[in-house]
Amino acid sequence: MKKQQRVFLWAGLALAMPFGSANANLLVNGNLEMPALADRSWQVIGAIPGWTTSFGPGIEIQNQVAGTSFDGVQHVELDSNANSGMKQTVATVPGIPYLLSFAYSPRPGRPATDNGIEVYFNGVLVKSVTADGTGLPDTKWTKYSVAVTPATNNSVVEFRAVGTSTSFGGYVDDIILEARR
Repeated sequence: MKKQQRVFLWAGLALAMPFGSANANLLVNGNLEMPALADRSWQVIGAIPGWTTSFGPGIEIQNQVAGTSFDGVQHVELDSNANSGMKQTVATVPGIPYLLSFAYSPRPGRPATDNGIEVYFNGVLVKSVTADGTGLPDTKWTKYSVAVTPATNNSVVEFRAVGTSTSFGGYVDDIILEARR
């Protein structure tokens, strides 16, 4: 009987532990694969699973239109019909460090003045990137990471297009927010 109680106790402990690891992505749709678009298509949408438009005409999802994606077959261009932004609110623990990472590429064939991206965490600018895509035949992805520590139970991750508003802009993909305990 004691052996059965120990097994039951261990099973109970396993169920009481949170699922996932400390390095699990806390963001919904960080790979930007939802909604799934047809091959070689794009769409400007007010909101996609996990993300809402923070300003501008909407979120432009691309599926292999003007460059390949970093992860999967879709990514976001943050200058849909004009400079635009997207954000997501996520549950966080105040005082716990997190790592926010994302992949960035300039749009192929476009100058650096069109490709600027700013990244905000709870309204504070944490990263600004731009690159020249004029000589690129395809995307050229770079992965960036930023350490952030929230002061609130809910935090806002936001990406914004900056620079010349031409309806062509920088690309973002593979967005991850993970706790670093």
